[in-house]
Amino acid sequence: MLVAENIHKRYGAHIALRDVSASFAPGEVVALVGENGAGKSTLLKVLAAVHSRDGGRATLDGQPYAPANQREAEARGVALVFQELNVNRAVSIAENIMLGRLRSFRRGGLIHWRRLNEAAQAVLDRIGAEFSVRDAIDRLDLGQIKTIEVARALAADPRFVFFDESTAFLGRAEAARLMRVIGELRAQDIGVVFVSHHLNEVFEIADRLVVLKDGALVGAYPTPEVTEEQLHRLMVGRDLADGLFPQRVSAVPGPVAARVQDLRTRSGLGPVTLSLHAGEVVGIGGLKGSGGEALIGALAGAEPILSGEMEIAGEKHRPALPQAAWDRGVALLPGDRTGEGALVDFSVRENVTLATRPRRWGVFDDRATGRRQASEQVASLGVRTTGIEAPVGALSGGNMQKVVLGKCLAAAPRILLLNNPTRGVDVGAKSEIYRVIRRLAEGGTAVLMVTEDLPELLGLSDRIVVTRAGRISRGFGRDAWPSEEEVVRWMM
Repeated sequence: MLVAENIHKRYGAHIALRDVSASFAPGEVVALVGENGAGKSTLLKVLAAVHSRDGGRATLDGQPYAPANQREAEARGVALVFQELNVNRAVSIAENIMLGRLRSFRRGGLIHWRRLNEAAQAVLDRIGAEFSVRDAIDRLDLGQIKTIEVARALAADPRFVFFDESTAFLGRAEAARLMRVIGELRAQDIGVVFVSHHLNEVFEIADRLVVLKDGALVGAYPTPEVTEEQLHRLMVGRDLADGLFPQRVSAVPGPVAARVQDLRTRSGLGPVTLSLHAGEVVGIGGLKGSGGEALIGALAGAEPILSGEMEIAGEKHRPALPQAAWDRGVALLPGDRTGEGALVDFSVRENVTLATRPRRWGVFDDRATGRRQASEQVASLGVRTTGIEAPVGALSGGNMQKVVLGKCLAAAPRILLLNNPTRGVDVGAKSEIYRVIRRLAEGGTAVLMVTEDLPELLGLSDRIVVTRAGRISRGFGRDAWPSEEEVVRWMM
């Protein structure tokens, strides 16, 4: 058993954990749930010795458990898969998987590549990965990169594996594969503790739920004894079952805000023709790599275009760089918040104003305006932070996502491009973000959203287009709204 007793953790004036006690057993899958900032990731990182604890104690099989660092925790049998992407693209897939263990593959000071590749491939095969250690790492997508991190944790031959939002960057098939892996680990008598805001995953695989709120333990519950509605109330203190998605007020869209005609991109999109109207939310559903991300990337100036036309408000749109798109009122919330959306070592204020950079006399930073803009976005989006000068890297994943969204909103965009806007965000924060998006649409902003979350696609969109193999396979309007099964059928 791994037992934590009265764990306390403080970051400056912020108390992240308040005397939290929990226990975890081999062969058991425990879901750690709660709002963003509830302390879930902090608890995992304390137990994995990524962070030290300020109070409390822990035992492993009845013996004191106080590793000095993550490597010592792994040596004791506790491994952590981080929430944010943590892969070095300058080295091979095998080296990333065996990071920290490369010494055991050296012979005469040189790496024995055949042994290294075979050992790393064996771990990938255990997960059922659909790529090889010999593939180029810079050709992998986000889901495959996350799979490398899962393999790295399993390479330590752990007794307990902590998954901190490990499915946040995965597509449906990849997430389902990871759920199967978790089930296999349980069958091998390995204890699994995972954080996920996808409640379908929680109810699918977890034996027990441990709920945190505001850094304190709410309780531990056998999964079969808790309904989804009850879990909502335990997490956020209110019932969201009937109000997760806001109702549309205006049923009539405005003029065409953006149009693409016979668009083809270097990544295989096209030909695609689509119009986006002011005041509407158009959702794009599809498997990873099917074209949705390429479409918003082209509009954002981040995807090379081979042929076709794009227009913004009736004028030709062909941005050479993303900044040119921002200058025309096109804001992008990317799918990888740490790699593309936020500068984690910079403050909340600096991130919110990153795209707009308020100036005095066109030369000097207008810090007063920047502070006002950042404070407005923090208040509007409910960002949990000790202050606007706090580093973004100190925030939980969901609050970091809100800061990246705040950067988009601070630019007052005419067109808002969203790539999985609530990825890694708890149900309460999802509700808040959905209301912000709907409020923007009602105010005339055109919203184009790519999402792998089917309830989000169906609940927030005014129109839906489904992409498959780089093309639009089907479109749906409110007069013929689809079921989840019908959307999936047009994705495959």
